[in-house]
Amino acid sequence: MTDSPWSRIRSASLSTKLILFSALLTALAVGVAFLALSLELRKHTKRLLAQTLSQHQRMLLEVQRHGLEELLRASTLMSDSPTLRAAMETYRSELAPHAHPRADLLATIQREAEKIAGGLGRDLLIVTDRDGRVLAVGGRLEDRPGVGEDLSSRLIVRHALAQDAPVGTANFSVLRIRGRYFQVGCVPIVLQGFIIGTLTLGDRVDQAFVERLHHSFESEIVVTGGGGVLASTLAEASAIDAAPQARDAEGGGATGETAVVSFGRDDYIFAPLTLGVDEDGRPVTLYLLHSLTRALEEPNRSLLATLLGYGSLVVMVAGLCASVVGRSVLNPLERFVRFMRSAADSGDRARRFDATDAGAEVRVLSDTFDGLMESLRRHEERLLQGAREDLDRLERLKESEKLAALGRLLSGAAHEINNPLTGVVGNIEMLLERKEIEGDVRRRLETIQKEGQRIVALVRNLLKVAHRDSGQRAMVDLNQIIRDTAALRRHDFERADMRIVLDLAAAPVRLPASELELQQVCLNIINNAYDALQGTKGRPTLTIRTAERQDGATLVFSDNGPGMEQPSQVFEHFYTTKPVGQGTGLGLSISQAIVENHGGRIEAENEPEGGARFTVTLPRAAERTAEAPPPRPVSEPLPAPRRSLPASVLVVDDEPVVLELQMAILDSLGAKAVAAHSGQEAIDLMKKRDFDLIVSDLRMPGEVSGKDLYTWVVAHRRAGTQGFLFVTGDTVGEAAFLNEVKSRCLLKPFSMEEYVSALREAWHGLPTAA
Repeated sequence: MTDSPWSRIRSASLSTKLILFSALLTALAVGVAFLALSLELRKHTKRLLAQTLSQHQRMLLEVQRHGLEELLRASTLMSDSPTLRAAMETYRSELAPHAHPRADLLATIQREAEKIAGGLGRDLLIVTDRDGRVLAVGGRLEDRPGVGEDLSSRLIVRHALAQDAPVGTANFSVLRIRGRYFQVGCVPIVLQGFIIGTLTLGDRVDQAFVERLHHSFESEIVVTGGGGVLASTLAEASAIDAAPQARDAEGGGATGETAVVSFGRDDYIFAPLTLGVDEDGRPVTLYLLHSLTRALEEPNRSLLATLLGYGSLVVMVAGLCASVVGRSVLNPLERFVRFMRSAADSGDRARRFDATDAGAEVRVLSDTFDGLMESLRRHEERLLQGAREDLDRLERLKESEKLAALGRLLSGAAHEINNPLTGVVGNIEMLLERKEIEGDVRRRLETIQKEGQRIVALVRNLLKVAHRDSGQRAMVDLNQIIRDTAALRRHDFERADMRIVLDLAAAPVRLPASELELQQVCLNIINNAYDALQGTKGRPTLTIRTAERQDGATLVFSDNGPGMEQPSQVFEHFYTTKPVGQGTGLGLSISQAIVENHGGRIEAENEPEGGARFTVTLPRAAERTAEAPPPRPVSEPLPAPRRSLPASVLVVDDEPVVLELQMAILDSLGAKAVAAHSGQEAIDLMKKRDFDLIVSDLRMPGEVSGKDLYTWVVAHRRAGTQGFLFVTGDTVGEAAFLNEVKSRCLLKPFSMEEYVSALREAWHGLPTAA
């Protein structure tokens, strides 16, 4: 499908549009100028033609005045002629009413009239008596009025016979004789103060008459009368008498403007001149016309040629200027477009366009584009920063979920291990209480007890990973913690021909922290260094440095051992390179948890010259993010003398071994113990009787857990929760509940002394064991 010209123009370049627009605008300006000049020229020409016609009107009036003077001279001449005067007097005196005039007198008057008419060269000369009857006729007219014809009915003749005023324009009029129109002047013939007749002198109004005027005034002439055109130099002027412009001009003009009438394709300026009225009272008018169209034709043609010539030159100059201006704007604009495409392809938001030599418009575009790019760059930086923060949060969330899952796993594992471990450790302790067990059996039981305590320590470490308890915070001296912790292992290092070098800050490095937890971190790293330096050539050395910073402190452990196989994995739970049975893989993960809980960080890397390096960074103001700590288990009670416990005790536990162990301990104390294997069974027993003490597992399967049992006791037991003791394998997730109820809690596995001490505290209502 072919594109339309308008669509091609719309798709053209800006330079082409500028050139076309400039050319069209210039051409339009030339056209408007030509129209304005044409209108002004028409107005001016119209005014000039109107002035010319006005001059011609005055000239015609002047001709009429000269004709009147000529007519008066002819009348005077005839009055002064002795022959004509004698004949006129004789005719007047002898003429009786209803008598025929004498022929000789008429002949004399005729000869005098022809003599005067021949000298004047007029078409018509009529002499009448004082009654308006024709006495003589002269001139070039062949069809003349007859002698004796009465003309007294003609207005101009009647006016002349009755005239008592000076001769003026009223003595001019038209006379129709035999159907022909004459422009005539009629004056009285006066003899001795009396009017004895009239003299009428004039010319025929015909084509020859208008042709003479046409050549005299160089104007078109039209004479109308009797409802039609009598003579005209314009073939198209047949309807001029009916034109409203002609009637307005004839009546003096309604608006005072120059009248214009159109014939065919031409416009005419015209001016009317009334010649008189005929016997029917209808006017006979002479129109002077000048062609406005022909008068404007040559000036318009010249003006158009001039404007076309100069207009074409102006159009070309305007197009050239538009092209130059377009190039001055579009060339930098094209460079700017190429720059934008290049910037978009490269994605470089920092690039800037050099608009030094460009126009103001391009500089504005460049500044706007630079602002946009800067805004995009900042927006991208914000998006990237947000993405990084989201990734960091996601990683922390994943790590948190990982740790939470691990905590739940460790908690569940510790709980399941602690129940049977409680039976093992408790039963061995009860066996060792017997004096009759001696020798090899006692040694083997003590070995089992010792290994059981190792298992208890491992489970406690697992629970520390799950709890991530930060303990109490206070201002501590990091240098002193290093000295105390290094002193614990210095003897082992020296015995293995190793050394610990302390390069501590000169001044104390003080910050808020948990002294025991930081000591645990240091001890874990020192222990790992001791194992890694075994078999190292030369003198194995562990160097510990401290440095105080403006926002905290830095602690660096470095050795000259073989280094780490996977530094990035050393903080993962259960990651270890030690032989089976020599490491749990939890020490460094617990250390990382402690450091991060203090708001710091710990990093592991290999030294370039060999060896491992651990860097611990601690802030001055640590943020506590860990869960509120659960009540501390009663793990190291003061020794209490064994004495009886005369109390009724309800023991609730779903583990038969643990339940049997507690029943055995209570039986050895002389207590009246009743066992319940579930929370619902305990409730049923308490509905039947009261108990002095209630010892319940915290987590039990079934519909009634330890917490549910505690709630029931609060609502239904007369003594309330006095004498209530929780025994559980783990408190992960239960810290908030235990802090709220402030009930005593004993962690499994427990020793007999721990169990008995917790029972006595609960029985006597002592403060909560913490």
